Amino acid sequence: MSPALEVALPVPGPEAVPGAAGEREVRAVLADLDGQIISLVLRRAELARHDQALRRLSGLPVSELAWENGVLARYAGELGRQGADIGRALLMLSRLPSAHPPAGEGSPETE
Repeated sequence: MSPALEVALPVPGPEAVPGAAGEREVRAVLADLDGQIISLVLRRAELARHDQALRRLSGLPVSELAWENGVLARYAGELGRQGADIGRALLMLSRLPSAHPPAGEGSPETE
């Protein structure tokens, strides 16, 4: 990965939440983490769509199955079976819109 694309975000460990922290404090940390995750997902989708557009312009298939399988394997390896579900969701969120909508999703047919 290019150093320009690396994102170093401090992830609060248990020490970031005092032992006597109440529900409000814990939920504030969780809300902050959720915001960071959402930002990272949006950034990932942006970069993936850029990559797909470059592939399309180069005459290559928009997606590369081997690479996507590697992404899924990484998520599954780190997070287990549910990790693969997260990986699939990220890949779906990162897809370019299709040039041709699926049947039944285009403009309404005139009768």
